[in-house]
Amino acid sequence: MRLRLLLALPAVLVSVGCRERAAPVAPAARPNVLLVTIDTLRADYLGCYGRAAAATPTIDALAGRGVRFATAVAHVPLTGPSHASILTGRTPLGHGFRDNGGYVIPAEAKTAADDFRQAGYRTAAFVSGFPLDRRFGFDRGFDAYDDHLPKGNDPRRTPYVERFADGTTDAALRWLAGPATGTRPFFLWVHYYDPHAPYEPPGPLGERFRSSPYDGEIAFVDSQLARLLGALNDKRQLARTLVLVTADHGESLGEHGEGTHGLFVYDATLRVPWIMAGPGLDPGRVASTVARSIDVLPTLLDYAGLAPAPGIEGRSLRPAAEGREMSDAPAYAESLYAEREFGWAPLHAWRTARFKLIDAPRPELYDLDADAGERTNRVAELPDRAAELRRPLQAALSASAPPAAAASVDPETAARLAALGYVGGGHAPLAAGAPRRDPKDGVRLMPRINRGMSAARIDPPLAIRELSAVLAEDPGLLIARRTIAVAYASAGKHDQAVAELRRLEKEGQLTAEDAIVLGDNLRFAGRLQEAAEVLQRAARDYPRFPQPWLSLAEVHIKERKTAEAAADYQRVLALVPDHIEALRGLGDLALVDGRLDEAATRYGRILEVDPADAGAMTKMGVLRMRAGRADEAMALFRKAVEREPKNGEALLYLAGALAAGGRSSEALPLFERALEAGPRSSMALNGLALTRLALGDRSGAAAAFRESLKLDPHQPDVARTLKEITGS
Repeated sequence: MRLRLLLALPAVLVSVGCRERAAPVAPAARPNVLLVTIDTLRADYLGCYGRAAAATPTIDALAGRGVRFATAVAHVPLTGPSHASILTGRTPLGHGFRDNGGYVIPAEAKTAADDFRQAGYRTAAFVSGFPLDRRFGFDRGFDAYDDHLPKGNDPRRTPYVERFADGTTDAALRWLAGPATGTRPFFLWVHYYDPHAPYEPPGPLGERFRSSPYDGEIAFVDSQLARLLGALNDKRQLARTLVLVTADHGESLGEHGEGTHGLFVYDATLRVPWIMAGPGLDPGRVASTVARSIDVLPTLLDYAGLAPAPGIEGRSLRPAAEGREMSDAPAYAESLYAEREFGWAPLHAWRTARFKLIDAPRPELYDLDADAGERTNRVAELPDRAAELRRPLQAALSASAPPAAAASVDPETAARLAALGYVGGGHAPLAAGAPRRDPKDGVRLMPRINRGMSAARIDPPLAIRELSAVLAEDPGLLIARRTIAVAYASAGKHDQAVAELRRLEKEGQLTAEDAIVLGDNLRFAGRLQEAAEVLQRAARDYPRFPQPWLSLAEVHIKERKTAEAAADYQRVLALVPDHIEALRGLGDLALVDGRLDEAATRYGRILEVDPADAGAMTKMGVLRMRAGRADEAMALFRKAVEREPKNGEALLYLAGALAAGGRSSEALPLFERALEAGPRSSMALNGLALTRLALGDRSGAAAAFRESLKLDPHQPDVARTLKEITGS
C-alpha cells in the first residue's frame, strides 16, 4: 500500500566545486552513482522545466544544486527498449531490443551494471514495472536485482504489473541500510513507474490533483525521491554520490490524438528530463547541448573515471555539464509499436538540434525552433532539408544490428503487458503490395481500442460494441478479435468466445495465448475433452511455456483427476523451478486431500520465494485454523488483507474467521469487500447471508441466499434455510 505521508526534501547541503577532467580515478575515490529513471515523465511537467502547477520540490532542488539539460531526448517511447538504450549506450538499432516484452538485451551489449561491477562497484537495481522484468535481461551485471511486483486482485488489472514508488523506495532503503562491503562505491538504479497510466495518485494527492492526476503521480514520485536522497544524506553518502535523474519517455496526454505513448515519435513522448548533481558539478547550470538517452552511460562512466566499452554509440556529456562548449549530435528515434501491435506502418525519425524528420507513409518534417509542438509539417516546402535528414536515417537503418534474441512471450507475459496498455495482436496478412496504414490515420481508432481493451473484463457489452466498431473499419485487426473473445468469456458466453477463437485457429492466427484462452473457455463451457486436447497441443507446440500445463491441471481438477493435476503442476516446476502458481496448485491439492504437512511445505516455499504473497499467507492461515490456532490464523488473514486489500480470498477467510468468532459486525463489511473484489462465489454469498442473519437482517440474508442459489442451485441446506427465512 502506498504511503500516505508525503515527505518533503530534507535539507541537504553539498559542497561541490568545479574541476578539470582528471586522470582515471582510483577505486577508493570513485563516487557512488545513483541513476533514477522515472517512467513516462515529460520534462515540461517538472517545475524546473517551467511548469507552474508542478509539485516537484525534490527534483527542482536537485536541478538547483547541479546541472539541467534544457533538451534531452529518448530514442523510443516504450519502457523496455528505452531503458535498454539508457543502460547500454546504444540505440535500438544497435542493441536490437525493439519493443516491450519481445526481446532480451543481447550479451554483446554491455550494460551499466556490467561496467560498474567490473570496476569493483556494488551494483543493485529496484524496478517498478513488468517491462523491466529480469526475463528480458535487465538484471545482467547486478549483484541485487529487485523486480518484485505485488500481486493484486483487481479484475481490471492483471497481477504483478506495477509496484508503487513507496514500495520501491522501501526496498532500495533496505539495501542501503545493509552492510557495505569495505569502501567499495555503489551503482544503484531505481526505477519509478507511477506516472504511467492509469493516473491514480494516492491519498491527499488524489484530491489535490483531481483535475490533473498525472501531475499528482509525478508529485508522489518526487516525495519518494526525497526519502531516497534523505537516506543517503543521513548516511553521509550524498556528498560523494553522483545523481542522475531522467525518464525513459514522455506522455502524449492527447497531443496529436494520442492518449498515452508508444504510437508516435513526437516530442510529447520523446522529450525527457536530464538532471545531474554531485561531485564536480556546479549548482544551477543549464546546459544547452542536446542530450540523448544513449549518452547517460558514457557520462556516468566518465565521472567514475571509467572507459566505455567498444560498440557504445553515445558520448559523455561531461564537458557540457561543466560549462564547456559541445556541438549537438543527431538523434535517432523509432517506434515499431504500430507495426508490431496493429500491423500498421513503423515510424523512424532523425533529429538535429533544429529539425526532425519522421519517415512514415506520409513523411513529416518539423522546424523545432519555430514549432516546438510539431504542428506544421514542412516536408513539402523544404524538400532539400528533408532529403538531407533522410540520408543519415537510411544509412543508420541499413547498418542496424539484427533484432535481439526473442524473449519467451508466454500467455502470462502477454497478459501482463496488455494490462499495462501494450496490447499486442498484429494484423491479418495484407495483399501483396498493399500499403500499410499510416499511424496518423490509425490513431483515431485508438480510443475505441483502448476502451474495448479496458472494458473486456469489467464491462463486456461495452468492449464488444467498441471493438466491433473498430473491426468495421479495420477488419484485419487481430487484437480486436482476440479481445472480443475475452469479453465474451467475461460475460459468461463461453461458447461464443470459443467460436471466435476457433475462427482465428482456422485462419492460422491462433497464438500461444489464444490457445490458453480457448482451452480455458472450453473448460468453462464444460467441454472438458476438447479443452484437454487444445491444451495438450499447446503444450507440445510451446514446450517452454508453463501455462498450458497450469490450465490443463484445472481441467483435470474439474474431472476430479487429482493425480493427473498434480503431475501437470510437477511439469510446470520442471520448466520453472519454484513457479508460484504450480506450488500453490500442489498446496491446494494437498490441503483438499488432508495432507496438511505437505500443504504447509508448499505454501511455506511460496513465502520463501515471495514473502509478500497474500495467497500463501491466507492458506497458511487456513492451516492454522485447522490446527485450532485461531489467533495465529487471524493474524495471517489480516496481514494478507493488509498486503492486498482487494484480494477476495484473503478478505473472505478473514470475514469467515471473524464470523465464526461471533464478531458479525466486523465480518459484514469484509464479506461485502470480498464480493466486490470478486469473483462472486456461493461461499462468499452464503457467508454474507449468515452474517446478515446473525445481525437481524432477514431480507438482506434472503437476497444473498437467492443469488447464491442462482450461481449453484445444488445447495439443499441453503435452499432450506432460505425457505425458513421467507416462509415460502
